[in-house]
Amino acid sequence: MISRNEHLPYKRIFQSNYFKGLGLALAGTALMSFKPVLIKIAYQFGGNVQAVMLLRAISSLPIYLIVLYTLISKHNKSKSLKQDGWKAALLGVFGYYVTVYLDLASLNHISAQLERLIIFLYPSLIILLSWILYKQQPTKRVVIAVITGYLGVIAIVIGEPSSGSSELYLGSSLAFASAFVFACYLLSSKPLISRMGSQLFTSIGMASASVAILLHFITLDGGFEGWNPTLVGLGVTLGLVCTVLPAYLIAAGMEILTPAEVGLTANIGPFITTGAAVYVLGETFTYFHMIGLVLVTLSVVAMRSK
Repeated sequence: MISRNEHLPYKRIFQSNYFKGLGLALAGTALMSFKPVLIKIAYQFGGNVQAVMLLRAISSLPIYLIVLYTLISKHNKSKSLKQDGWKAALLGVFGYYVTVYLDLASLNHISAQLERLIIFLYPSLIILLSWILYKQQPTKRVVIAVITGYLGVIAIVIGEPSSGSSELYLGSSLAFASAFVFACYLLSSKPLISRMGSQLFTSIGMASASVAILLHFITLDGGFEGWNPTLVGLGVTLGLVCTVLPAYLIAAGMEILTPAEVGLTANIGPFITTGAAVYVLGETFTYFHMIGLVLVTLSVVAMRSK
């Protein structure tokens, strides 16, 4: 006879709150996964890196400012803002802003599938940086997982129609640089998030990055020529539906699920991006792409469950 206590590890799976958290996290990941595909479409309608960044900033900045105002006025966060606000602002500008710029630039040269899988390797860069900076030596299993992930990216590069071209190398380098800056951003932000809370840190960082994008656009004397309703609609969708909304959906899911469970829901992202890229953009999907997709996903699962 099985004792009642032996059922306890499985009890949580059948609780309604668990499925609610799972649904929120999966919805956030799904919406975020459409981002590279929509960016590719925006480029087809006359957009460029600066235009897409500006439209995202204009549409998302008011939301971050509203959340920031609410946190300060209703949750007594003014002290934390004075102590660490400028640090969060700098991290937002030099971390998130640079990450997004490099990411968008990479999509001018490579497929949405390859871009997403290169970005998806950022946990391996966090492990490498933690080893170099904090002497946190990875285990043998983690090293094997990292190697597996990079073999997956190599498989996709081989399967790309532009394999061996300078465009492919340039785009891949930009995407990898974006992943590296994002890994640095996450490592640097951890102490601040512990002191400030994720919502305050995110609101300040994202709002600061949005302001930097606006200033960048003004400095470059960017014009609005060539903008059309479709491009504007895509930019606003990227800002609200693929950036702001997923951030809050995943944050809501994290209140119910464990960090490991939320991390594992993110593993569906590359599959959604690949499906949308093949179906909507008509990108090539070969056996090399399938092998690379599976290898990278297995790699990240192994790293996150270490």
